[in-house]
Amino acid sequence: MTYLPASNLVTFTLDANKGRYIMATCEPGFTLVPEETVVENRLFNENINATIILRGLETQKKIGPDGRSGRSVKFFTGLQPTEHKGIYLGNVLTFARNGGRILNGVVVRFSSDARRMTLRYFPAFYPYPDARRAFVNELVRRGLI
Repeated sequence: MTYLPASNLVTFTLDANKGRYIMATCEPGFTLVPEETVVENRLFNENINATIILRGLETQKKIGPDGRSGRSVKFFTGLQPTEHKGIYLGNVLTFARNGGRILNGVVVRFSSDARRMTLRYFPAFYPYPDARRAFVNELVRRGLI
């Protein structure tokens, strides 16, 4: 049996006028996913191994290695397709208090008309590459996404 850690479930509804997904349901106290998200094709960043990006609207100030300042999106992940239609796998990078990097897994399911998006967030857990297929299959088998 495949290990499934604790997770949080969030659902969104597409606001076609704004071109954004708006949070519809969320577990009490869970604040790691923004209330509004945008799904878009990856256009620029060649370092992202995905063709679809899920991002929040909020940005934060960052200083690059060259000392120049800029902005980065606070909630951001590339979405990789799985063998299940409409289901994608990604990860959101956050930082621990000591500055360590934390990968948080996300599995996203879009309804067939893309009007609804379901997101399951796995704090501090992202499966190794050889375990990702079994991980997603187990979520689908259990009806968790």
